Amino acid sequence: MIFASDLDSTLIYSSRHCTLINEEKLVPVDFYNNCNSSFITKSIQNKLEHINESMLFIPVTTRSTAQYMRMNYFYDVIRPKYAVVANGGIILKDGKELKTWSDISCSKIKAVVSISTMINLCSFFLESDFVKSYKTCEDLFIYSIMDEEKLANTFLKGEIAIDYFEVLRLFCSKHNYSLSKQGKKVYIVPNCINKYDPIKYIMELENINTFIAAGDSLLDYPMIEHSNYGIIPSHGELLKALPVKTLEDTVFITKTSGIFAGEEILDIVHGKFHEVHDVSQDKLHSYVV
Repeated sequence: MIFASDLDSTLIYSSRHCTLINEEKLVPVDFYNNCNSSFITKSIQNKLEHINESMLFIPVTTRSTAQYMRMNYFYDVIRPKYAVVANGGIILKDGKELKTWSDISCSKIKAVVSISTMINLCSFFLESDFVKSYKTCEDLFIYSIMDEEKLANTFLKGEIAIDYFEVLRLFCSKHNYSLSKQGKKVYIVPNCINKYDPIKYIMELENINTFIAAGDSLLDYPMIEHSNYGIIPSHGELLKALPVKTLEDTVFITKTSGIFAGEEILDIVHGKFHEVHDVSQDKLHSYVV
């Protein structure tokens, strides 16, 4: 079985989401700008290490390769066999880029509107006063950082409509790109670069046909939609965007939110693993008997 999980705001959380937790219960997992910037709880650490020993755990993130490798806990301690970075554009196997998959990603990118063209098409947004900066990630997609105070003032002054980002999402979709707004970050990503396709590819490589997926953003939806069991934290963009009634019975929503949702996600994964494993063992036993 595979457990494929988004990292930021699903399993790991920035310091501003950890203010109500005793520091002694936190484990730093990302060091940036000379300080610890992301954390997990010790409970998450224990559960994740157990899961990593029991099944094939695959971190799946929009982070670049360098940003992922910066997280020593995952790259050096957990050391998963596979990690999916750049929103699915790159697979790392044993810490090294899997060229066969990168070649597939490159061929996909060549078949759609180019990143440079999309930057020009979205210049009305990317060059706005409330956008601090924008970059490309591994030449696969665009992400921008907004000034939330300026954005709020722009809304208050009526300079942009309240449905501005929904209109921007529709604009991007016409060019086969997805838009995801996660706090102050906005991602503009080609639909062909997604988090499910590399998981499917790994499943074929490893001859595994069951996987659990967890994630909090619209960028996580492709892998949750195709998973055998999906888990969505009760916070974040994805739950707000998807009506609960449209979700399959195999998709679970955590009762807790924030970093405690990370703990609950791993409890659900642990339970599902044993449920599937026990059923498989019973089938094998009845066959042998």
